Amino acid sequence: MAGSEAALKKLMERYPEVQLATLVDAPPEGCDWVHEVKFDGYRLLGFVSGGTVRLRTRNGKDWTGNFPSLAAALSKVKAKDAVLDMEAVVLDAQGKSGFQALQAALGEGGDASRIVAYVFDLLHIDGKDITKLPLIDRKEKLRKLLKASGVSTWLRYSDHVEGQGAEMLANACETGLEGIIAKEANAPYVPGRNRSWLKIKCARRQEFIIVGWSDARTGDRAIGALYLAYRKNGELKYAGKVGTGFTMQSARELAERFAKLAVDKPVLPRSEMAGLTAGEYSAIHWLKPTLLGEVAFTEWTKDGRIRHPSFQGLREDKNAADVKQEKPMATKKAEVLTLAGITITHPDRVISETGHVTKGELAEYYAGVAPWILAHIARRPISLLRCPSGIDAQCFFQRNPGTGLGSDVHPFRFTHHGKQFEYLYVEDEKGLLELIQMGVIELHPWGATVDAIDFPDRMIFDLDPAPEVPFEEVKLAAEDLRQRLRKRRLNSTPKCTGGKGLHVTVKLEGKDRWPEVKAFAASVAEEMVAAAPDKYIATMSKAKRTGKIFIDYLRNDYTATAIADYSVRARPGAPVAVPLEWRELEGLKSGSQFTMKDVLKRLKGKAPKALAAGKLPG
Repeated sequence: MAGSEAALKKLMERYPEVQLATLVDAPPEGCDWVHEVKFDGYRLLGFVSGGTVRLRTRNGKDWTGNFPSLAAALSKVKAKDAVLDMEAVVLDAQGKSGFQALQAALGEGGDASRIVAYVFDLLHIDGKDITKLPLIDRKEKLRKLLKASGVSTWLRYSDHVEGQGAEMLANACETGLEGIIAKEANAPYVPGRNRSWLKIKCARRQEFIIVGWSDARTGDRAIGALYLAYRKNGELKYAGKVGTGFTMQSARELAERFAKLAVDKPVLPRSEMAGLTAGEYSAIHWLKPTLLGEVAFTEWTKDGRIRHPSFQGLREDKNAADVKQEKPMATKKAEVLTLAGITITHPDRVISETGHVTKGELAEYYAGVAPWILAHIARRPISLLRCPSGIDAQCFFQRNPGTGLGSDVHPFRFTHHGKQFEYLYVEDEKGLLELIQMGVIELHPWGATVDAIDFPDRMIFDLDPAPEVPFEEVKLAAEDLRQRLRKRRLNSTPKCTGGKGLHVTVKLEGKDRWPEVKAFAASVAEEMVAAAPDKYIATMSKAKRTGKIFIDYLRNDYTATAIADYSVRARPGAPVAVPLEWRELEGLKSGSQFTMKDVLKRLKGKAPKALAAGKLPG
C-alpha cells in the first residue's frame, strides 16, 4: 500500500494544474472545434495508481473524502494508473446540473450519493503521459477506458458535437443549461488558461470575493446582503452587493462561516463603494477577503457593478487571488466574402471534408455559373436542400418561406385543387447567392415557371440504377431513350446528376398541362419496360429493382422537382449535376465525375445558351 501511495504522490506532482477555458462571446466556427456541455459543479482531477485514488480540486485541495461514491468508482478504473479530468455535479429530473443542488448535497444533512461526475479528458494512462495527443484521440481513449471499467453510474463520459457550435449553444440556452465549452479537436492538453478551450455562457456568472455582509432589515433571515469584490492589478475592486438567492438555512450557515472571518477594519474604503449611504457603509460587517461566492447576474454596468445578481453558493475550489472581472473576449471573427453585393459569412467553413470544400468556394462557384444555372431555376418554384453545418452533417429540405431569407428570395402563392400553397423562387444572382449564404447546397426547381405554373416547359426522365448496375448500362439506357424520343420527333439532352444516374431532358413549348405530360412520359417508360423487362422497371418498388434501371417519369408531376443543371450535390466532394452533349456520353465515367472546378473550367470562355432540346424541325 505504501508503494501505491508513493506512486500516487508522484503522479499528482506530475500533473499539478488543470487546463482552463477562456470566456468568449460566441462559439467558434468550423469542424476543427468540438463542443461539450458546460457543467455546473466542482472541477476535479481524479488520480488512480494501483487501486489507490485521490480527487483534487483545481486549486490543489484533497477532496477525496467529500465524494466517496466517485472515489469508489475511480478505484475500479481498469488501468495501472490514470489521471482523469472531470466535473462533479448533481442532476435534476431533466438531467441538468445545478451548483446550488451540489452545495446542498455536500452540506450538512445532504445526500452525497446524488453526486456524479462527467469525465471529459484523460491526461495519463498506464504509465504514459498523453497530454500531447490531440484532444479527439485522448477522448477516444477515455471513452474506451470508462466503458471497459463499468463505472458509468458515477463516472460518465462527457460526449461532444463536432462543429455546429451556434446550434449547440442555442439548444443549451433553450433547455436552461449554463452554456457550452468549445475545444480545438487536435490541440494538446495545456495547463492554465488559453484559447484552445473556450467557454460560452448563456448568462453572466462568476465567483466573487465576499468582503462583507449586512444584517437583514426585516424577518428572521440571518443575513441581508453580501458585499462583493474582485481583484484588478492586485487591488480589491467593489463589484456590488447581492441580497437574493439565500434560503433561511443557507443564510444561517453563511453567518456561521462569517463569524470566523470577521475583521474590524473596513476591507474597502468608502470611496471605492460609491452609491452606498454613510449609514449603510457603517453597518457593514467586514470579512477577511478569502471566501468566494458564485453569483449569477445579467450584466456589468459602466462603473463596474453587477446588475440583478443572485447568490448561487460558496466556492471553495478556487483561490481568492485569482478572482478577476470576467468579460467575454471576442471570438476570432471569420472572414466574409462579398459576391454581387451579397455577404457570405464564414467562407472558410469546410462544408465537405472530402476534397476540403469550403462555403466560400461553393459561393464563388455559384456566382461563376449564375448565368447558366439561372436559365434553369429563375422564376421557378424551387425546393432547397440546406446543410447549415456542411454536407457531412444533418441536411434538410425546404420549399416554403421561413425566417432568415434574403430580400431577393421571393414567396410564390398559388391555389391548387382549392388549397393554398406558398413556395419560394429567385430571379437573379443576388437571390441565388442569398440561398447559398443560408446554407443551401442543392437546388431542385419545378418543370414550370411561376408565370405559367400549370404548363410545364420541360419533361424529365430520371434513369436511376440499382446499386449493382454498371454505369455503362445506364449510358446505354439513355441512348435507348434518346432514340425512342427521336421517333416521336422530340430532341433531348443528357445530364449527369452528380449521383449514380443520368437525366434525359426534353424541352417543351409549354402548351400541355401536367397530366398530359406525365401520361406521355409514362407511356415512353412503359414502352422501354415492355421491350426489356429484365433491364428496366417503371415502378418505385425497391424490392423489384434488383439489377434494373428505374425509368422515373414521376418527375413530371405537379409539384415534383429535379436537380437543377449545374447544381452542386450534398455528397462527399460536392459533385455537380452537369448537362452534356450526346457525343460526350461515350467518355463519361460516372454520373458524379464533375467537380466545381471542372465545371468552371468547362464553361470558361463560353456564353450561356438555352436547352439544346425541343421538337425537331419538320
